[in-house]
Amino acid sequence: MIIALQSNAQQLTELWSTPQTLKVPESILYNAGLDLAFVACMGEEHNEKTGDGYIAQINLDGEIVNESWLSGLNDPKGMAIREGKLYVSDMNELVVIDIENAAVDTSYLIPDASFLNDVTVCGNGVVFVSDSHEQHIYALKDSTFSLWLNDPKLEGVNGLWATGGNLYAGNNSVWAIDPKTKSIAQLFSGAGGIDGLETIGNRNFIFSNWSGRIYISDNGKVIKLLDTSEIEINKADIDYVPGKNLVLVPTFFTNRVDAYELDINAEIEEE
Repeated sequence: MIIALQSNAQQLTELWSTPQTLKVPESILYNAGLDLAFVACMGEEHNEKTGDGYIAQINLDGEIVNESWLSGLNDPKGMAIREGKLYVSDMNELVVIDIENAAVDTSYLIPDASFLNDVTVCGNGVVFVSDSHEQHIYALKDSTFSLWLNDPKLEGVNGLWATGGNLYAGNNSVWAIDPKTKSIAQLFSGAGGIDGLETIGNRNFIFSNWSGRIYISDNGKVIKLLDTSEIEINKADIDYVPGKNLVLVPTFFTNRVDAYELDINAEIEEE
């Protein structure tokens, strides 16, 4: 069931946009320790190892602090942080970056991977990576990066999120995956092809569709907050900063990041 906002209810309030100089920003990740957000920019050449992809840094006022904090990547997409390392998917590689030195520490190659996409890390340090052209989730554990789960329910899987001992994965549905048993349970469907996926508490989520939509879930209902698909402004792999109720949105071909304030208490009505 898709829910629409009432006309007098404003659940997302636009706050700012960065300058349109970020070259195809696909993913964003806030780092509380630095009070900055990393932005994975794919560059102008896609699906080829041309080395024009990079990571930028912006602050929470929408200022680009460092346009090219780390360069030389190909098509960087999903990101996760653990113990001073930034994990970035890059075509068929998982790249590990030392944040303090702004340098690549190591990389893990999966020759058969088609389209490594989102990245998340569990509390025990296992890093999970989705392959959106397959039905695969890969895992980095004890310095070994390999196929962890292959399941037809995960066809086109993209958005990943790990919290509370659970792994969540999104395609047209959101799935709860038990990291110990690898059992999969559907939480809700009709999500339209999830790109960025974040929890907002009580097993509810905020998530994006690349075509230009942002939704939240409310006890299994899918609530549309924003839709810019008709004016062709993409909504790629978002991040949510809960302490600030801030939603950070890479806009892909529009070459900027937009920020919104989220009000999860606004009224909603069914369409």
